[in-house]
Order: sequence, then C-alpha cells, then structure tokens
Amino acid sequence: MENFPFVEIEGTPYEIGYQHGSIFKEKVAGTIACYQEMFRDYSNLEWERAKELSLKFRDIIMEYNPDYMEEIKGVADGSGFSFEDILALNCRSELVFVGNEMDKADGGCTSIGISSDAGAGGQAFLAHNWDWKTSQRNSMIMMKIRQKNGKPDIFMVTEAGIIGKTGVNSAGICLYLNALSTDQAPKGLPLHLAMRGILDCRTLAEAISAAVRLPLGCCANFMIGHKNGECVDIEIENEDFDVLYPKDGILVHTNHFVSPRLPILPRKDTCKYKFTDSFTRLGRADKLLRKKGKEISETDIMEVLRDHVEYPSSICRHDDMEQPKGKRMGTVFSMVVNLTEGKIYFCKGNPCEKSYEEYQI
Repeated sequence: MENFPFVEIEGTPYEIGYQHGSIFKEKVAGTIACYQEMFRDYSNLEWERAKELSLKFRDIIMEYNPDYMEEIKGVADGSGFSFEDILALNCRSELVFVGNEMDKADGGCTSIGISSDAGAGGQAFLAHNWDWKTSQRNSMIMMKIRQKNGKPDIFMVTEAGIIGKTGVNSAGICLYLNALSTDQAPKGLPLHLAMRGILDCRTLAEAISAAVRLPLGCCANFMIGHKNGECVDIEIENEDFDVLYPKDGILVHTNHFVSPRLPILPRKDTCKYKFTDSFTRLGRADKLLRKKGKEISETDIMEVLRDHVEYPSSICRHDDMEQPKGKRMGTVFSMVVNLTEGKIYFCKGNPCEKSYEEYQI
C-alpha cells in the first residue's frame, strides 16, 4: 500500500480548491466511485439524483461561509468534474439518509484526548483511529493549506474532493470526527463543512461556536484539542448539543452518545445498535489510558490505538471477512498529535502493521 500523498498548497479559497482538484484528479474520481456505490447500496440512491439533492445545501453553505463554496467550485474546475459532483461529495454524510437508513453511520472511530493534566511532561495530545471502508485508503490525501484569507494554516487529512475533514491548524486547534445518529434525520449544514469551519478557528470557544452556529445535517461528535493543553468533546444531535470535558485529564469517545442529556426524547440513539463494539472500544481505551497514570506519552497512546481486544472490531479495526462486503470496515488511518509541540504522528492504514511518520504543522 502506497502512503497517502502529501502536498503543500496556498492561495485564495478558489485557488486552493483548484490546486486540490488538479493535483488529485484520479483520487477525486476514486472518492466519487466509492460514494456512487455506497449511495446505491445504502439508500438506493443513484449518483445523478444525489447530485440534484446536494443543490439544496447551497444556501446554508453560503450562509455559513461563502469561501467554502468558492473552494468547492475550485475543486470541480481543477478536477474536471462538475460542481454538483464535488458538492455531493461534501454532502455525502447527509445524502446517505435520503433512503431513511438511519442505522447507517459514517464510520466506527475511536478518539482520545489527553489534556496537560495527564500528558507526559505537561504536554497535551489528541489521537484518533478513523475506521471506514478500507478501499478509501486509495483516495486519501494529505494537504498543508496556507490560506490567503487570514485564516490559520491547516494540515488536513481528507478524502480527495472533500474540503473539510480531520486536521490540525497553526493556531493549535486539532479536530476529529466520530459518527453518531438518531432515528430522525436532522436538516442543516453538511458536517464536513462544519469541520472546515472548526479548522478555521483559533480558540476552543470559537471552535464550539463554529460547530453549532447552524444546525447540522447529521448528528456528529467532534473531539477538539488546543495547544493550550485543553480538549473538549462536542456531541451534536438534531436540535441540541452537549460539551464533555476530560476526567482526570483523559477523554475518550467512540460511536454512541455519552451525555445523559442526549439524544432528546423521543429521539433514540441508533448508532449504538449498529456499532455495539462502540461500548467496548470506549471502555477499553479509557481503562488502558488510566493504567498509564499521569504521564501519558505519544508511545502510550499509539499502544492503545494498536489494541486488538475484540478483534476484528477492536480499537485497531480490521475488515471482518465474515461480513458482507458492504459492511466491512477497518482502520483507514491512525493519527496522534502532540498539541503542545505541534507534532503530527501519522500512520497510513492499521497502526499494528505500519509505523507512524512525523509531520509538523
């Protein structure tokens, strides 16, 4: 397996998008092919219809930040795909609900936050295994984006064609996503655009505001850390949200609602039925980290992210070959960020099989 390609790009929103699209044309095509198949399998939704439906999100994206629409246009022009193709990619989590498949979720991930209270030498860390279709390893890209609109530089790991995803910025903000769902589909801003909004922020308070300023089109969990040593976790459902704070410097989240307030009745948490392993992954990661005491290091976190208890649906997740192809899922990448020092440790694929490479924001 080749490593994910890494490039540095800069410019206006349109210029950034154009470079993204032109450099990664083939990988954008791979992302589109993945979601053409997924929409058909999950929601009986053909791609042409998905593109039509994506247009209903234009107004709310413009309301949230018109720069993001310019960047989407740039990706389309650079890649040679239509604007609607790229818009549909950026709305992919919302479009899958068209078929009322509320139990279908956007990956089964494990996120870890270590504040300066528990980190070795008073350092803080944010870490994540992103579990999704392992075929998407072929369409993943890494970009360091220098923005000319006054926003922070961003180190982003994303599926080619999607402008908001996992990342860390030069202001010290780091972001991961864990899928959540209820039995009622929300309506609002595509969550990947909210992720880009968070990565454009400079403080945790600003990031929380960016996450919840407009209703989201999907339930979501955002774990956010800052170089100041703090981290928070935002659970968002249809009409409300809650913010969780580390206990004794340790914060873990997987794929079910943890807040006792959410989801609000009569809505039900449907993700926990799909990912019953979510409970074990959360408890296991939390237990292993607490055994480390108050001096948790990058190496300690990597060890947790390699854990195989409950294999193959473990923290380090592997395709379950006994499951139908459409339900198989594995760790696409693993990432540990030293928030204090701005160091990024990145592993392409399962961390039990590959080593972490170091990057700097």
